[in-house]
Amino acid sequence: MAIEKTSEKKKEIEDNNKTLLSDFKRNGSLMRRKLLEYLPAMMITNLSNLLLISVDGLVVGNFLGKDAFASVNVFGPVTTFIGAVTCLAAMGIATNLSTAIGSNRQDEINRVRGASFQFMIIMAVFVSIVQIPIVYLIINSYHLSPEINSLVWQYAIGIMICSPLGLISTVGVYQLQIVGRMNILMRLAVMEGVTNLILDLLFVGAFHMGVAGAGYGTACSNFLRASATVFYLARYTDIYKRDGYRTRLRDFWDIIRTGAPDCAYSAMLTFQSYFVIKILLDVFGSDGGVLNGVTAFCFGLTNVLISGIQGAMRPLVGLLSGADDRKGLSTLMKSGFRLNLLSAGLCTIIVWLFPQIFYSMNGITDIPDGGIASLRIFSLYFVFKGFNMLIRLYLTNRKDSSFATRLTLIGYALMPLIAFILSRIAPAPWVWFAYLINDAMMFAVLYSRFLWWKNKDKEEDYRTGEDLVLYMTVTPDEAISASRAIRKYADEHGINPRISNRVALCMEEMVSYADKVKENENNIEEIKAQMWSAARAQAEKAFDVEINEFGVQVMVRFRGSDAATVTVLDDGRKIKLDMDEEERRLTTDNYELLRRLAKEREYQYILDMNYTTLKFEA
Repeated sequence: MAIEKTSEKKKEIEDNNKTLLSDFKRNGSLMRRKLLEYLPAMMITNLSNLLLISVDGLVVGNFLGKDAFASVNVFGPVTTFIGAVTCLAAMGIATNLSTAIGSNRQDEINRVRGASFQFMIIMAVFVSIVQIPIVYLIINSYHLSPEINSLVWQYAIGIMICSPLGLISTVGVYQLQIVGRMNILMRLAVMEGVTNLILDLLFVGAFHMGVAGAGYGTACSNFLRASATVFYLARYTDIYKRDGYRTRLRDFWDIIRTGAPDCAYSAMLTFQSYFVIKILLDVFGSDGGVLNGVTAFCFGLTNVLISGIQGAMRPLVGLLSGADDRKGLSTLMKSGFRLNLLSAGLCTIIVWLFPQIFYSMNGITDIPDGGIASLRIFSLYFVFKGFNMLIRLYLTNRKDSSFATRLTLIGYALMPLIAFILSRIAPAPWVWFAYLINDAMMFAVLYSRFLWWKNKDKEEDYRTGEDLVLYMTVTPDEAISASRAIRKYADEHGINPRISNRVALCMEEMVSYADKVKENENNIEEIKAQMWSAARAQAEKAFDVEINEFGVQVMVRFRGSDAATVTVLDDGRKIKLDMDEEERRLTTDNYELLRRLAKEREYQYILDMNYTTLKFEA
């Protein structure tokens, strides 16, 4: 009976909303614009990070030969382990910060800021201590030849020095993403990557310090990056400020809980890397380290794209999740899926057509037997890898951390087992099919969970007695008709006219203001149009949307008949909330109207957008 009533209510609401949805249906144009705005900076950032990670192998491979190249890549599982602890801190802090900002409650934001800073320092100290026995155990367990074992330890010293600094830098990367400072993030990454390349060439090539020089070059460049990141965040943002809020142990637990899925992912990558290298050494002999290094480099290039998409989406996903904007979140995920399919699919095609290039770039002229087939088979999992990264980001921000963590632990624990079985029943290159099999199975489960959340959201929106929610994109020309549609919708659903009138008037005012500040920026848009016309045309074709189309993103939530909340997002110029005479031209013409009509008002300028929340009560 309850199900039948829910279905009837759903049909009734759908029929009543038909006209409204067709006129003001949320089109996602604002989020697409922001995603495409962030993407270039994230791509350059990831390319610089790739330069930081892969340059050691590139330099030692070309200067010192195959054994030196293998020694750097054998050390990979240790780096991945340290990365797991770093992910726990970085993702936990980033998710809590972004959702706190999305809630638009200043007390919550201050509390999370304080806890994040303290947790970062604690974890940096933890990494510096715990890495010592871990490095010793992992390296000795490989039973390497004395020559390669000596090379691995030479490289390890520099990397261990920079491990705690790397954690601070990585947390800073996510914090800069959250506050929308993509250009600063890009510059810091370029600085670190270029510095590492220069120092590696000096230490290894000019000063003949061997593999150790690559490790020390990485340590020096990481110190520079960490120092610059902390200075910028402290000097030019309020990310470290907590305004007197005292941190509780529960705040630390929230960071750990939300960072657990990505930490589990990185931890299982450590497990994978360790056993996969042992399997490769068993199957391919000493060439196993070479194949592992080249495939890792190949994925690193692909990861520039798929992690760039994830990084560009991260602050937007957090903001929409915190605002409980389910429609906007769903639309953003579709855009991310589409971009991932295009970029990761293109990378797979390139690897299949030109596999020799990736060996040449690492100084490997004598390609091991099965090397071409190995690289081609390995590339087949790129698309699934990107999809899984995006869905984990979604689940983490939906506070579905426990499911994502369990699935990651189970799924990635199976991968070495699959690789071992393939190594015993199939030709050597088939070992690399384990990546495709593992990530395809993970994708099937993760996507099912993603669909479950979407259906759950729909049912909650239509359930009898729950909130009535409108997701709208309103252009300036449509502001008055949208206002009338809101009033009509409210009247049909028994909403107090006093509430619906206030909601409609304030929505009109916000859209009107956004339109005026947009007009003041026409000259900037003309310059952008001249510089990026070709890129914009391709993006418009891919997304089937006009990038310059202007629309304010509005969410109206009627809480019963006598209360409502309105969330407004626009990318116009920053709203000035003071009423000084010299600032009136940048202030909403009738901001005093908003003060009088809305019981509560929360405002932030975040991600280069005006984010306003208005609450009404009869």
